[in-house]
Amino acid sequence: MGHKVMTFLNTILSRLEEIIVTVALAVGAVLTFIEVVLRYGFGASLAFTHELVIYLLILTGFIGSSIGVREKTHIGVDIVVQHLPSVKLQKIVVVGGLTVCALFCVIIAYLGVQHVIILFNLGQVTPEMEIPVYIPKAIVPLAFSLMTLRFIQEIIKYIRIPAKDIFGGKRV
Repeated sequence: MGHKVMTFLNTILSRLEEIIVTVALAVGAVLTFIEVVLRYGFGASLAFTHELVIYLLILTGFIGSSIGVREKTHIGVDIVVQHLPSVKLQKIVVVGGLTVCALFCVIIAYLGVQHVIILFNLGQVTPEMEIPVYIPKAIVPLAFSLMTLRFIQEIIKYIRIPAKDIFGGKRV
């Protein structure tokens, strides 16, 4: 595929991630507010809100992690990289670290798919909403697949850019 098509698809995926996180947080906040008003104002409760809000927060956290990788806000140990003797070695260490992160995400995504398949075959439902358990649990392989994609994008960027342009040729 052409560079423009890939950029377009990446933009759509990025916006979709942001929309999902925004909507999930907004719905979770509104449901929590409604639940508080119902409980303390009227002594009543909606049966499903607690479970749904938990799933929405999990969704937000996992998809937010993918956004974090995209925006380079994931955990890094820059101080170690900055003290390496050359920018070439710095680049190797950074790409190696990103590769380890991508492999970890691939493993979790794979195990998540296996878990979802098991839950699908068991036919269990959630206690409050009574939906199949595999539906909310599917966020794990989905989110870790997204994170894998984002880590691979970062690896490709770091491989393509000369080390001196990434680290400025500075040694600390």
